[in-house]
Amino acid sequence: MHGDGGQIKGHRFLPGCPYRRMVDAAHGMPAHCVCDCAGGIPIGTDAADDPVVMEICGACNLPSEIDPSRRTCLFLIPVRIWENGGLRTGFSCRWFYNLKPGRLPGEVWLCCLGCPHWFPRPPDEREIPRITDWIHRIIRLYWEPEPLGGFWSAPLPPGGRGAKSIPLLSERLSMRIKRFREALSVRRERRASRMARAEE
Repeated sequence: MHGDGGQIKGHRFLPGCPYRRMVDAAHGMPAHCVCDCAGGIPIGTDAADDPVVMEICGACNLPSEIDPSRRTCLFLIPVRIWENGGLRTGFSCRWFYNLKPGRLPGEVWLCCLGCPHWFPRPPDEREIPRITDWIHRIIRLYWEPEPLGGFWSAPLPPGGRGAKSIPLLSERLSMRIKRFREALSVRRERRASRMARAEE
């Protein structure tokens, strides 16, 4: 993933973005600009002159939200998803992505508020492991219907979606949080064991 690290020439208001890149012409297609946060879809023909690219990227807050000076978390996945005929920026946490909120937060602080875990991003987005795979996974989660047997697909109790659905949702969340804490505990134990062996 190789974004344009600097600003587009002649357009000071369009900041550089590590997820916007040009693709060379091939197989009858002209050179074009793509947004990797939107799954690598083409967004225009020339980032410097195409008004569509200027509109799509000019409305995106991703470059400012993941700027190294803000020390955003390594586990945040920035994505752009089609909504109402346009691309909207959102952020998802790779630890909690399958909880699938109704709408992805558009600002980092809304996604991370109250989180006790923090892993600052590296200066270069290309150093984040499997970031492209995670972007595609989040996009699929919101574009494609949920498969049978998914986390949210357990049948509701008799009576439909009334007050009984709230305890059921709470129970699912509690179970997910419990599993997450158990996984963290195992990781801590393994890390402590490795450190103890290294000190011997």
